[in-house]
Amino acid sequence: MKLTPPGDARPAFAGDIERLRALIEMQFGEGTGQAAIPEGRLVLLNKAPDIDRTDEVILGGEVIGARRFDISGRDKFLPRPASAVAIASIITKGWVKIDGIAATAIRDRKASTLAVGVEDCADGIMPNDEVIVIDEQRRPASVGLSKMTAAEMREHKRGTAVKTRWVVPTEQPSPPRKEATWDDAIEANLPILNRRVEEAKNFINKISRESKLPVAVSYSGGKDSLATLMLVLEAGIRPSLLFVDTGLEFRQTKENVLQIAEKHGLDLITQSAGESFWQNLPRFGPPAKDFRWCCKTCKLGPATQLIQSHFPRGVLSFIGQRAYESQQRSEKGRVWKNPWTPNQLAASPIQKWTALHVWLYLMKVGALVNPLYQNGLERIGCFMCPASDLAELRLVKELCPEYGRWKAYLDGLRNGDAKRDRWLEHDLWRWRRIPKSVLAEIGEQDAASLNAPGETEALEFHSTSGYSPCVEGLSMEGVFTKMLDMERVINMMNIIGEVTVSPDGGIAEASSITVFREGPVMIKGRNERDLAAKGAHLKEVVFRAIECAGCGICVARCQAGALRLDGRAVIDPGKCNHCGKCLGPCPAVRFTQDQLDI
Repeated sequence: MKLTPPGDARPAFAGDIERLRALIEMQFGEGTGQAAIPEGRLVLLNKAPDIDRTDEVILGGEVIGARRFDISGRDKFLPRPASAVAIASIITKGWVKIDGIAATAIRDRKASTLAVGVEDCADGIMPNDEVIVIDEQRRPASVGLSKMTAAEMREHKRGTAVKTRWVVPTEQPSPPRKEATWDDAIEANLPILNRRVEEAKNFINKISRESKLPVAVSYSGGKDSLATLMLVLEAGIRPSLLFVDTGLEFRQTKENVLQIAEKHGLDLITQSAGESFWQNLPRFGPPAKDFRWCCKTCKLGPATQLIQSHFPRGVLSFIGQRAYESQQRSEKGRVWKNPWTPNQLAASPIQKWTALHVWLYLMKVGALVNPLYQNGLERIGCFMCPASDLAELRLVKELCPEYGRWKAYLDGLRNGDAKRDRWLEHDLWRWRRIPKSVLAEIGEQDAASLNAPGETEALEFHSTSGYSPCVEGLSMEGVFTKMLDMERVINMMNIIGEVTVSPDGGIAEASSITVFREGPVMIKGRNERDLAAKGAHLKEVVFRAIECAGCGICVARCQAGALRLDGRAVIDPGKCNHCGKCLGPCPAVRFTQDQLDI
């Protein structure tokens, strides 16, 4: 099949096909959906690059069209020649009939349709509608985008009536009539599939022998982690099943996790983030594609605690990571250590598998798949994940009662401000910095007017350093951009040394570092390297103090037992030995997406 890169096609399930047929009939008339996608055919969807979502629709190995979600709020079916041939004889909407001269120009020269060549057209056509151009024998000549209304075409106004996207040759065949099942597809691809499975099983056994660690599978309720689990079981290993309940899971996902553990008789180890997401919303505001604090508090923290408490000496965790999912994952190896979870050695048996490999394998082994896939969801994760495209979120709103709580929160942010309506209408909470392409798509130019309501200035640290005659040595002067919660800062400064506090509690000093409540900082150092290290440690400590999300990652690192969670991380000064081992990757400081594969 010729697919638009990256070519990670997946099966179209019952929910997908039902929506596709309904969409085609809405645009081109009753019966056209069934004609374009007949019963008993294998249909694939291949996600193509776009501002929000476009899926190529593949039937019989050929792209018959594409389903495009317009970020302004509606789906469109973009027909190709094969689907135009299939529906041309019964089309009642979205058609434009042309004379013989125009038909010849289109087929011979790939010309667009001029209004002068239009004989008739369907009622209701508007500019930018998808239309099928037919000749006097009702054979399709082209498919494309209307540039006029139906009335303007009939008046033969000067100019282009339809911009040609695809020419339909007179010999264009209809989609294949032969019926096929997914069992047929599995049988046809069995040699390739078996090679993939054997390679994955060998990899699993090899890394298990070499690591000599207890084996677990990180299970999310999604297809990739399910395929990974089935491969580990096929390799003859009985793993523990690890599940992190982010507090934002679909009901069907949690049910699937329990069913999988019971079906295969596996030890299920779970950790829940509870209400962590909702408790942190007032502090951080809505999560976004470029500000995924939710991953830290709801996933990383509970996962770190789970592994630390159940596998203090380490664990080999097989993870359903695939290179096709993102550029970062494509650059990642099959085996890695995550700085967030130092006790975990992670490995992916399906790193080079496509979604179609995964689905054919799951069908072959009869795996118990999350039913949400049948309803049309492509990915299974948190129900309001900001990484979701708008098309998927619209579907989630239909399927997920849990989304009501999130909607109520967003509605509360509007607070009667009409200017924020578009922020909610287009789910622009998914960005802190709204991309220009998105603004252009919705007809906006000023991102500032669409920023999330109630956002506060971010905490930042600005500094300058060098030789200072005032302190007779090297020093760094800096400032934090907000007034500091000194009770929190003083407590966290124990990480870098014993803390001395002024009588009014407004100044704290530790290891030649002085911090003032109003934000100024002064640091002394032996040399440039020492100064830079102290500055970096102070910045990390203050960010931890002010923006701690209570994930518990640092608590798991503390070997002195000086850290505990009390909503947020708290240090017991009597137990803290200032070793600094709790420093390192912290959600409040910085993280990258490739560190989230736990």
